[in-house]
Formats: sequence, C-alpha cells, structure tokens
Amino acid sequence: MDQPVTALTYVRPNLRLYLANRSWALYTPIYILIGMTILSVLVGALIGIVTGFPLPEGDTVAMRYNAGAVYSIPGFLFSVGVLAMNRNFSMALAFGSTRRNFWFGSALGFMLTSLLVGVGSLIFLGLEFATNHWFINARAFDVDALGNGDPWLTFASMFVLSLVSLFAGAFFGTIFRAFGTVWTVVAAIVISVLTIALVAVLVWQWDAISDRLVGLGDWLSIIITLVLAILAAAGSYGVNRLATV
Repeated sequence: MDQPVTALTYVRPNLRLYLANRSWALYTPIYILIGMTILSVLVGALIGIVTGFPLPEGDTVAMRYNAGAVYSIPGFLFSVGVLAMNRNFSMALAFGSTRRNFWFGSALGFMLTSLLVGVGSLIFLGLEFATNHWFINARAFDVDALGNGDPWLTFASMFVLSLVSLFAGAFFGTIFRAFGTVWTVVAAIVISVLTIALVAVLVWQWDAISDRLVGLGDWLSIIITLVLAILAAAGSYGVNRLATV
C-alpha cells in the first residue's frame, strides 16, 4: 500500500543529507565538550598542585566563572551551518528538492544537533555532580554562565546557543552562495551596526525597562539568544529562496 505523501516526505531526504556525515553533524560537538571538560579539569589540577586537593573554596568560586562550554561550541557550529547551506545545496536540488524543503530539512538537522548538545551538557553536568566536581572540586558545567548547576538553565543555554550558531552560519553561508563575498561583508557590517544601535537604545532606555528585564533573571540571556536564533533562521530562509546553484 502506498504511503501517504506529506510535507515531511519531501523534507526527510534533506535531513538525511545533513546527517550523512554524522561525525560532523552530531558527534564532533560532543567531542568538543569532552575536550573542554578535560582542559577545565587539568587547569583545576594544576591549581590544586599548589593549593591542595580538593580545591579550596576561593579557587572554586573563581572556577564558577569558567565559560568554556559557552565559548567552545559556537565557532564550530557556525561552520557547520555555513557548510550545510553550501556543500549540500547543489546536491539537494540535483536530486529534485526544492529550496524550501532543503531549508526545512537542514533546519530540522540544526534542531537535532542543538538538542544533542543540550542533552550532552546535561549528562556532563550530572557526571560533574556525581563525581563531586570531577573528584577535585573543579567545574566545567556547574558554572555561572550555565545557571550554577540548574539543569533547565544548562540545557536551555546550550540548546539556544547551538541554534543561534547554526542558523547564523546558515544565514551568512547562504548570503555568500547567493550574492558573493562583498554582500556577505556588507551583511556583517549592517548587522554589527544594528546591534550597536540596539545596545545604545537599551542603554538609553535602561531606567525605563530595567525592572522588567532584570526580573527575568538568568532566563534573560536565553530569551535574547533565542530571539536572535529566530531572526537568523528567518534571514537564512529568506535568502535561501533567492539563492542560485
């Protein structure tokens, strides 16, 4: 019996194209987090050689500002977004996909990668607690940047950070494919100027809006990052409709 044809029927092959290199799309981000964790523990061990083990409270407080998890992922995932929108585009269209289905298939892949990074971060956080912070009171995920051990904040932070990195890469990668290097640089400059203007407005109106924003607490940065991810996704979708092979 024939299977019913749905929108997902045409999107799924593009998702499989994104996942064709699973090491690149799924495993490498986890390897990066593992490497960051090992480096953080090694730094803690070097400090402990001088101060003793487990690390004293003063050093533990300092390690709470370790933002390695936040800094280690975006660069690689940005490149994944760029490559996904350039390397796979011609192949997808050659096999009969539309631009729309190609974008949605890649976007589903981005969601899957981001979900894996978020879940992986939760697992590492659990291991960190289970081992009493890697046996020496070092910290890689129980840090200020990820909500000081709050599992919801840890997952949400890493999930939206991955999303915005992937979709930002997709946005600039699509502009490069559609319009070339010059317009890619122009887009980067325009976005930088708009960002500076937005920050200036926020500073100017801070007294009027600070109570509302500060009330969001640690979720404020997550909400802002999610909004940026949505804007980057919308931008990449729009440019993708204009892109040529």
